[in-house]
Formats: sequence, C-alpha cells, structure tokens
Amino acid sequence: MADTRVLRYGQKLRLATRSAYISDATDVDPELCIGYYEKNGRHGILSCVPPLGPKLQQLFSEDEFLVLSPGDQRSVGEEVQYGHPLVLVNQHGLVWNNKTGGITGYVGPRPRGVPGEVYVRFTKLPPGVGVTKSSKKDKDKTEKLPTSGSSSTLSASGSMTSLDSTQPGELGPVCFGDGNIAITVVESNRHSQMYNKRLSNFKKPTSHIAGGYICCDGKGTELRFKIWPVKPRVEQISMMNKLITPYHYGQKIALPLGLLESTAKRTNVATHTGDVSAKKAVEATGIQQAEIFFQLSNEATAVLPGALLQQKLIAHAKPPGLNGEEPESVFELPLRNGPGVLMVRLMGVAPRKMIGKLAAKSGKKVVVPRVSRGLTVLYRVSDQLRRVPVPVFALLYAMLTHYLWGALSSMEDGLHRELVVLVLVMLPAFYVAVKVDHPFSALFQPPVFEPEVDDTDYGSPQESGTLKLIVTEYRFTPGAPSSVNANVNASGNANGSVSPPGTPQISNSANGPASKTALEVTGSVPLRFINAEKGDEVKALERYNETTEWRREEGVDRLLEEPSPHFQIIKENYPHYYHKCGKNGEPVYYEKPGKINLKALKAAGLTLDDLMHNYLMITEFLWQVIEQDDNRKGISVLDVDGIGISDFAGEAVEYVRKAASVSGRHYPERCAFIFVINVPSWFSMIWNTVKGMVDDVTREKVIIVRGKKKIFEALSERIPVENIPVEYGGTSDGKSPEEDLLFNLMAYVNNEEGAPATNPIEEILKKKPIKH
Repeated sequence: MADTRVLRYGQKLRLATRSAYISDATDVDPELCIGYYEKNGRHGILSCVPPLGPKLQQLFSEDEFLVLSPGDQRSVGEEVQYGHPLVLVNQHGLVWNNKTGGITGYVGPRPRGVPGEVYVRFTKLPPGVGVTKSSKKDKDKTEKLPTSGSSSTLSASGSMTSLDSTQPGELGPVCFGDGNIAITVVESNRHSQMYNKRLSNFKKPTSHIAGGYICCDGKGTELRFKIWPVKPRVEQISMMNKLITPYHYGQKIALPLGLLESTAKRTNVATHTGDVSAKKAVEATGIQQAEIFFQLSNEATAVLPGALLQQKLIAHAKPPGLNGEEPESVFELPLRNGPGVLMVRLMGVAPRKMIGKLAAKSGKKVVVPRVSRGLTVLYRVSDQLRRVPVPVFALLYAMLTHYLWGALSSMEDGLHRELVVLVLVMLPAFYVAVKVDHPFSALFQPPVFEPEVDDTDYGSPQESGTLKLIVTEYRFTPGAPSSVNANVNASGNANGSVSPPGTPQISNSANGPASKTALEVTGSVPLRFINAEKGDEVKALERYNETTEWRREEGVDRLLEEPSPHFQIIKENYPHYYHKCGKNGEPVYYEKPGKINLKALKAAGLTLDDLMHNYLMITEFLWQVIEQDDNRKGISVLDVDGIGISDFAGEAVEYVRKAASVSGRHYPERCAFIFVINVPSWFSMIWNTVKGMVDDVTREKVIIVRGKKKIFEALSERIPVENIPVEYGGTSDGKSPEEDLLFNLMAYVNNEEGAPATNPIEEILKKKPIKH
C-alpha cells in the first residue's frame, strides 16, 4: 500500500520557512510559504521569505513547485529521496536561477534552460541542528562543495558526487510534513560554483521588505524548510448521473434522492433477504452507484463509499442528546494519490422513508409517522412532474390544448366543460408550483423524517428541507497517518479497492491509454467552446474540462474501434443516415424520428442505453471521420412525417431528451442548420409555444417547412440539388459514400463475414490524433 505522504516526482509542494528578520514569529502563519516579490528591480524579480510587510504584501506571490528530475532521469511517480538532485518548477513554468545580475547570490524565478538555472537537493537534518549565520566578511569561510575540474557536481548517472560535508542528514524518502530541511544548490549551470551553497535568508539594512530575500552564496542565515502540499481545488464531484464542476469549498450540494435510495435499497436487499449471494451481487453492482467521487486539482481523488455515507446519515439523523449535543455531521475523507483529507459536513434533513430503511438495517428502532394515501399520491405525482423538462412539458401541453380546445367548441355548458377549462388552467399552474423553488415548495414534497428516541421529546421539530453535503476545506496535518491509496472499500474500511466511475487514471485501466486533448496539445480550449459560452473563456474551460472527463468516463474516444452488435437492427428500425454535403461542405444528416419502430427494437432486447450508444457512435463517426475540422458545422434534416402524440411519451421522449442533452453539452457549435420537414398541421402551434424557450442563435438555425415543393426549395438553398436525396426532390439516388464507409467500418469491428481485412478508417484517424 503506497504511503500518500511520500513526495513523488511529478507532484507539487510548497516550502514553508521563517524569516530571520522577523523577531516575533508568533503571529506568522506556520503554513506561510516562500514565493517571489513582484517588483522588477535592479536584479529582476527575486524570491523572498514572507511576510513582506503591510505595504508590500500585495506584491507577494506564493510559489507552488512541481518536482522534476534534471534530465528526466527519474520517472513521474517515483519516490523523491533525500540527496536526489531536483529541479523545482513554479506555477508559471519558471525555475530558481542565481544569475540575477551583478556579483550576487540572490535567487529569482527565470525561464528554464538559461545559465544560472539551479538544481537543488533536500537534506533532512537531525533534531537539534540549528541554523548557521554568516556575514559578508567571512563569506569566503563558509562551506563550499568540492569541485572536480568541471562546473557540474552531478555525475553521469544523475546522482551527486558529494554529500553535504558539514552536517550529514537523514536518508530515505522525502515526505510531506517533513521539517528542519536544508536546501543546497548542487548545480547552477554556470562556470563559477561560488554560489552553490545552502539557501539562506538575507537582506540589506536599506531593504524595504520585512522577510528578506533568498540567497545561495552563504550570506545571511541558513534557511530551514518544512514541506507542505499544495492546497488543491475540488475540480468536480460526481454522484449517480449528477456532476458538479467546478466546486468551491463551502458550496452546498443537494444529495440526489436516487443516491440515497440506492444506498437504502442495497442495504435492505442484503439484510432482509438473508441471501448471501444476493448480498454479494448487490455489493458488487450497487456500490459504484451509491458512492460519491471527488476529483481534485492536484490529481488526487477521494471517494465517499455508500456504506460510509449510510453510517453518517444515520448518525446525522439522530436528535440532539439530552445535554444539547448536536449529532456528528463533520468527518474526514482521506485522499487517494495525495496527502491530506477533505473535511465533509452533512446538513439538513433526509427523507424519512430512506432513513427508516437504513436504520432498520442497523438494528435501530425508528418511529415513522404515517402519511395519508391522498398525500402519498400528491407527492408521487409532484415528483414525476418535477422531472419533466420544461420544453417537453410545453410540447405536451400545447398538444393537449390543441385537442381540448377543439373539444370545448362542441361542448355545452356544464360540468364537463368546466372540468376541461379547469385542467387547462390548473395544469400549467401546478407544474410551475412543483418545478420552481419558492417558500411553499415543501407542500409538494414528502415530510422529512424526524426520529423519535425512547418516546422522549428532544426539542422542536426539525425544519423541512433537503439533505446537503458540504466540503468545508482541505486539511493536511503533518505527522498524521498516511491516507489509504485507492483502498477504501464498500464498508468504508481500508482493506479493499474500489475503482470509482470516471477515475482519471485511464492508462492504468483496461480501457487503455487516453488520447491527447486539444488543451494538452495546443494549450488552448477549442474555439467552439468559447463561442458557445459567448466569449467567456473561464466558462469555456470549465465546459471543455467537463466534456473531456465525460469522454473518458464513457469511453467515447474508443467507440469507433469497439464492436457495435446492434448496429444493423437499429438501422433497420430507425431510419437515419449521412448523405453527402451542403453548399459550404457541411456534412448532412437525415433522420426520421416518426418512423422509429420502438416495439421491434424492444422485442430484440434493445434498451435506451443501446440507442444512446449508437447515437454516440454515429456522432463520433461524423466528427472523427466525415468532418475532421474541429470548428466546422453540420446540417441536420429531421423528417417528422408520421409522428404522433404517442411518440412524445415514454422512452421516445427520454431518448430524444438524452440525445439532445449530450449533443448540446458536449458537441457545442456543431449545428449550422436544422430542417424540420413534413411537420403535421398541429406542429406550428407547438413550435410557437416552444420557440420562446430556445435561445435566439438556435432559433435562427431551425427551419420548419411542409409540402414537397417548399421542402425542396428550403433544402436546395443550403444543399446542392445533386446532393439532395430523390425522395426530397433532389437527384441523388442510392446510398452515399459516407454510409458505405460506415457500414464497412461496422462490418470490420463486428467481425462480420465479408468484412474488410483492415480497418477502413485507420489512415483517416491517424491524421487526427486529437479527438476532442
């Protein structure tokens, strides 16, 4: 089991120390670490020891150092040992340099690869060894590293030719939290070695900065350092199908009801059935859904397993003790692949039914008040209605209004007519009431569980609300036991291994190595993400990172290389195809949602997930094979002939919703135009209702037409006549080259009889190593 306190190559650290020029250090933060003074003076920007003083502190920037090996002799992930030569690269890609101008030993951040670039080593000094002070007049009497006729003190193997001759240090791995460390310059890539000494703290009497500068020529007082980890950000939190990114410490997160129910259900199955095999099956399949996964900016992760969450929920649901003591709601989550813990807090109240199930498993008696049957129906209807997206509700309500309005014209005054009017008025009002947060939202939600213990009244009832989770802070305690490294099992114990969904170490999984992203290769976010966020580069980066993580979680980069066994049957029962290109070279996609045969697909055993897999596969085929330019757009033609009211309910709506959500979120700015053709007579009323909810840019791309002549005229404005299929008035007959290539690819990956001997898109993909 790896010790997460051990410093490894490729990790980042901060270096804390105390200035020799601050007499009263009681008010100085022990975690205050060295950095640089943002003033370009005679010697350029220089490294210094905080604090700088009240007038200059705003010009101080703390450094975070990436630990590398000179010449890359050591691999990323290898332990850093005391005595190893190191290169420390700060957050701006700069390294320490002691050639800062004049005859001086000042150290400052400079670009890599220039004379004066400093290599250092860490020396752990025994307890009781203090600092050494020197003055200018005895500067030449301070320690010097022996020379060997060369300016380098590094051997060909990357080890040092000499150890510190004055104060031998401890050997072994460098750990976060280690203190009393001396840092010695072992190489500065210049002819003179008079500056290859231990880092010290020095300032002239005329200097305005309080803490002084960092030197390497022996002037001043030797510095003793303590190694701290960087303070990581929580980049994202994933639970069930919910993803929060970015996350800010202190931000409240509502725990999804599905997550809580999954934990409770898994517990009850394993407990009440007494079936050992069922228990193992539930533990094997349910734990991934119940856990909460945290991804940090320093590549560390943390997992809150479902079983541990269950324990904390039960403890949190207890009423205050007789002495007024609040239930435990703050706990630590150890990090994987990094030092420290996340401090997690639960607040609010949980649904009583779920807590009842959890407590029953734990053997605790729980008194749950009954709810009338009528209220139960209200809560269930409210919950289902709350899940309906606004565009879908608007569509359904528009269709309902169309038919009921026609029925009203033939109705006589009476109870039936009043009921129809009541439905038309109350349905949208009820939808708004359950969908929008307001002071009376609790009326449409089940009452929360308020436990009773020993029939004793422990205080006033708890306020209604949802259970929320808060990550309050990152915390590192020097000398604390190391956190487990990817070894928190379903019970919350450090004796197993759980691979969380979306774990970023793709190269260590069966999924194979992850492909390079545009950000990794070019250093910039693709332009279409920036355009999608109206020029906001911060939001664009967040969205791009979310898409990158989604692609890795779903294995999207490999979809064109893996079998798609349902391709043929989906093609037969769901008409959709690519057919040549538009006037500006845009690939054109045709789809007939009104002709999809869901019954046949379900009879063949296909699920919604299979349809989504096919949708992602053909979308990747479009943007990886047909059109490889990352900023080009396509044309979609949706033929809704034959679509009926029944097609707007159940799995059809769910599929459309998921596909639209994925396309809009992860393939932004890919749509040039959407033609909706062969629309039924009632569609205009629906579109007039829905289009107000669509942003202006998207609305301008949607073109709705009826009738063969108008359809041909609309299509021919954007697509050459020779590229329009015959059925829509064009002259293009038969299957397109794009579809031929797709069928050949599917035959190859599915290993069908008569398939091509080699991958038909292998050479195409080689031209586009960046997939997203």
